[in-house]
Parts: sequence; C-alpha cells; structure tokens
Amino acid sequence: MNIWLVTIGEELPIVPDIRKARTALLADHLLAKGHNVLWWTSTFDHFKKKHLFERDSEVNVQDGYKIKALKGTGYKKNISLSRIIDHRLIARKFKKTAPRMPRPDIIVTSLPSYDLAYEAVMYARRHKIPVLVDIRDQWPDIFLEYVPSPFRGLVRVLIRREFFLAEEAIRSANGLIAMMDSLLNWGLEYAGRPKEWQDRVFYLGFKRNDAAGSRSEKISRLMEPLKDKFIVTFFGTFGRYHNPLILVKCAETMKDHDVHFVIAGDGELMKEIRAAAVRLPNVSLPGWLNQNEISTLLMYSHVGVCSTPLDAEFFPNKAFVYLSAGLPVLSAFRGDIEKFIEEHRIGFSYPPNDADAFAECVKKLRDSGELYQAMSANALRVYNTLLESDRIYNEYTEHIEKVFDHGRTLRPEKSRGDST
Repeated sequence: MNIWLVTIGEELPIVPDIRKARTALLADHLLAKGHNVLWWTSTFDHFKKKHLFERDSEVNVQDGYKIKALKGTGYKKNISLSRIIDHRLIARKFKKTAPRMPRPDIIVTSLPSYDLAYEAVMYARRHKIPVLVDIRDQWPDIFLEYVPSPFRGLVRVLIRREFFLAEEAIRSANGLIAMMDSLLNWGLEYAGRPKEWQDRVFYLGFKRNDAAGSRSEKISRLMEPLKDKFIVTFFGTFGRYHNPLILVKCAETMKDHDVHFVIAGDGELMKEIRAAAVRLPNVSLPGWLNQNEISTLLMYSHVGVCSTPLDAEFFPNKAFVYLSAGLPVLSAFRGDIEKFIEEHRIGFSYPPNDADAFAECVKKLRDSGELYQAMSANALRVYNTLLESDRIYNEYTEHIEKVFDHGRTLRPEKSRGDST
C-alpha cells in the first residue's frame, strides 16, 4: 500500500541519533512490511525551535519512504497564537499540495494539529480513502486550561472554529487511535459514538538501543565521577507543561545527601532552571541530548522523573524510555500513568508542585534497596512485555492493514464544512 502519515512536531529521521518517536517508529514497521510511506510534516523543529529547511521540501529517506515538509511561520512558545498561525498555514498548504501527489491507499493523521488533521480527513473523504486519526493530545481543549475558570465558556465560544475542526476530524474518521485509554475516551466523546473495532489504544512505546559501541563518551565523562551517587534524572523540553523545576527544589533540600539530580534538555524555561541551579553542586544540566546520550545517561541513573506543575492527565513518552532502562518512575501526572505505576509497582506518583512529597519518594527508593530492586525489575518486565516498540508497532501496522482490507467505505455522516 501507499500510506500517508500526517504528523508535525516530531524529530525527523534525516539526521543520525534522533529520538525516534511514534510516527518514525510506525514508518519503519510499515516499510518492513513492504508498504510505501509519505510522511507529511513541517520544516520546523518543534524542540529546537528552528526551521530545518528554508522552503517547502521533499526528502527521500530511503526507497519507498519520503518526507514532505511544509514551511510555516515557526513559533517560540508551545502554547501561543504564533503556533496556531503556523499550524493553520501548514494545513492550508497541505490542502493545496495534497491533490498534486499520487493518491494514498490509507491515511493516518495525528491530532494535534487538529487543523491539519481536519484537512487530511476531508481529503480522504473526498477521495473515499480510509483514514485513521491518532490522538496525541486534547487539543483544542487544552487551551482552556490557560484561562481562568469563569472565562472558559466565553473563550470556548470565541474559538469555536478550533473545536469545530477537531470535532469534524474525529467524527469523520474511519477509526480512532490513541496512546492511552483516557485519550481514546476523549476522542469517542467528540465522535459521539461507542468504541468500535477500528478504535485502538497503542502505547507510544520505545525502541531500546542495545548495540555495542553506542555509549556516549561525553555523558560517560560527565557521569563517571558521580557513579557512587543516587542519580535522579529528567530529560525533555523545559516548558510550562513539563517543568523540571521541582528537581532543583528537591536538590536544595538534599545537598547533604548522596543524591544527584540530572536535568537534561532545553526549552523556554532553561534560563529559569539554570539560575535556580547555579549554586547547587548536586545538579547537572548537560543540555539537549541525542538518543545515544540519553541511553548512556540512563545507564548511570536510578530514577526517572515525569514532572509537571499542573493538575494534568498525560502519559509522557519519557516514561517508556525510563522503564526500558529499568528505572522506577516518579510522576506528577494523573490518569493513565498514575494507574499504570500503581498497578505494576514501578514507582510512585506525587502531587504536582509538592517538593516535600517528591523528596520523600526519592528517599524511599534510595533508602530501601529491596524496594528499589523490586521496582526496577518490574520496570524492565513491563517494558519487555508491554512497551517494547517492535511489539507495539507491529500490531499498529497490522491494524492499519486490517482497516484498509475492511474496505474504503467512509463513515456515513456528512461533514458540516470543508475548508480551514
């Protein structure tokens, strides 16, 4: 089959040592099954906040695998008007460019971006092509979290067009995919229907790199002097949603302990994090790391952190990475990950912004060797049986094939609009 994957905001497999995420991993498995892949995306690197290309570009990754990158305006903050404008421009470019390309047999489009997902679904409907919507986050609902409660109703009315686009994309798809149960349930509410066989949860998962010689010398030099310490690690983008400042606060109260905190990554809060940690000898800030560097860091680490200052339900991708290295997880997120941690005994949940509770979790794992070993063993078991990416994306690929084989008849409901 010729398959279109429509996703922005992921690292692209055009440079070595990237952290392959959901779309890149799915593309690899589709190719392995003999399918051709065209990945529609943006020229903008969401993590480094810079354009990879100065104009719309097409890249041949390998035989049967191309990337079509559309140039938007770019943006500096993840939640901002400039990001909405960027996504809207890319959606319009997709609408204009897609009819010029050879038609696919099936489309898998991510949400967000809901406006790009809308255009992908509308294109599929016009040409009677089956389409799946892979829900990654609750956009545009998440916008309301940034508005005081008394004004949310008014804001929802003012941006009703954004909700319309998301609802139409979801309601008109042949099936919904999500990376956790709560997101799938959210999507089904938008669709206004019960779950059907086309609707599936596939965890994000992670592909561990066990190849010999893949260790990073840079990270080894950083971590070797700390090998006798209990290492608590966070990696990712420093933003309002994934804010690692609680590690710095905990480090302030544990300066006399044998605990060291590694906060790897970059983002809009980097200056704040650096200023808060500048006089703390038990905090390291190695900056943005590639996949080999992350893998090496986790070899030295004991605990992985999924932090947020918000009352939020989310299952961060970094949790799968931590578990692949046998690290117990400390998480402030509610919902699926909280239940997952408790069910499998692979760490602890703590209330957002509660540095004292976070410190107590660290101390429990550091002070009880038996507890730590049990949770570490559980982490590896869960990864190997449930979260290893080859298992997940083989099943995801088979599901796409099944949806295609089931027929190209789209859902019977008529859309209420056909333009962004």
